[in-house]
Amino acid sequence: MTEPELPIQEFPQRAPLKIIGRGAEMDPQAMAAVILAHLGPQPEPEPTLRQNGAYTSYTFWVILPDEAAEKPLREALHQLPGVVMQL
Repeated sequence: MTEPELPIQEFPQRAPLKIIGRGAEMDPQAMAAVILAHLGPQPEPEPTLRQNGAYTSYTFWVILPDEAAEKPLREALHQLPGVVMQL
């Protein structure tokens, strides 16, 4: 049996970046500043917001210029106060 072929990813690529954490501690402006510093201006700089009890999620749509851009961005975002996980 052969392994299925993975789809070819083309860059630049538009991708959702969902950041979940403790709502009272999270700062969406700080998240947007980190994204701006790593990726430059984005076409949709405002996130969508969802709240569930004490937890809040922000979804930013970002343009990844290449496959190496995502990891350092996620590492920097995870250092922000209140961030628990990312999807």
